[in-house]
Formats: sequence, structure tokens, C-alpha cells
Amino acid sequence: MKILDDEKDKLLDHEYDGIRELDNHMPTWWLWLFYFTIGWGFLYLLYYEFTDVGPDQHEQYEMEMAAAAEKYGTSSEGPGGDIAAISWSFETDQESIANGKEIYMSTNNLCFTCHGNAGEGLVGPNLTDEFWIHGCSADELATSISNGFMDKGMMPYGSNAPISDDDMTDLISYVASIQGTSPANPKAVDETRAVECTIE
Repeated sequence: MKILDDEKDKLLDHEYDGIRELDNHMPTWWLWLFYFTIGWGFLYLLYYEFTDVGPDQHEQYEMEMAAAAEKYGTSSEGPGGDIAAISWSFETDQESIANGKEIYMSTNNLCFTCHGNAGEGLVGPNLTDEFWIHGCSADELATSISNGFMDKGMMPYGSNAPISDDDMTDLISYVASIQGTSPANPKAVDETRAVECTIE
């Protein structure tokens, strides 16, 4: 193996199968970029974790939900907001119910994946019978949908796509309209949790 004169000082001592390794240093620009990322990471840690200057993930969430509420015109200020301040009521016209069904079947919020395409109940409870766990008035339905039940796996509605007051009214109107229907394979009633509740 021929060794060039300007490579002699760069060759390392070890050899593998006749292959020698040059001790080439990293380019200066690459080293400075590496040092910069270390310094940036340290400042980032100070800014977000050890001072009150930068918002933490909970504060960022609240800021984003407030921005979404302002942009989309939601009055509940995101999941868990003061939705109880609104007086909800059911609509009976076909246009509202059809829009509510479209929202129910939307892939943005996935109501049907737990309650079934016809409200028959899958993972979630049956919405077509008269036995309900959290009440069936308009106010109770809107609150249940908006706040969700995280301990039971129900996400707050609006966590994937914000919903306006009009759309919430249409959604609860559709849910009210399917009570008393007879879908195929309805989920059995859990009488230990549900109480009789008839939507009027």
C-alpha cells in the first residue's frame, strides 16, 4: 500500500485486512453547528422548564384552544368550557337532524365508532333505548358531548374538530331523534349504571 507523504501524520495505528484509517477531523462549520445545537437545547430547557417565561404544554394547550374558539366561533372555549351557560334545546326539522347525523357520522369526531352507525351501541352505550347513564335532556346531552368522559374513553367533542353551537344543537337533535328506534343488534342495557330516561 502506497502512503502519500501528506497522509503519514493522519494515519491511525490500527489496521484491518490491510485497510488503514485516516484521522480526519470534522469540518469546522459542522463542529460549530453541533455546539450551537447543544447551546440551543440548554437555553430551551431553561426557557421552558426552569423559568416562568415560556408557556408549558398545558398553557400552550389552553392558548391553542382559545385561538380555535375565536377562529371557529365556539362558545364553550374548547372541551371542558362553560357549555352549561347555554340553554340547549332539540330541533325537530329534517334539515337539522340530517346535519346532526352527518356530524355524528363524521370521521373528524367518530361518534359512530363507539355508539354504532345507528346508535345501537358498541364500545359506548346504546343511544336508542330509554336507559341512559348521564341523562338525556338537551343540556345533559350537550354537556356530555362537549366534556366527554375520559375515564370511560370518550374524548371531549371538539378535540379533533371544533364544533359551533348550531352544529351542537343539530347533533343532540339527531341523537334525540334515534331514541326509540329499533336498530339491529342493540347493545344490552347495563342496569347497574343506567336509569330510565325518555327524551321529550
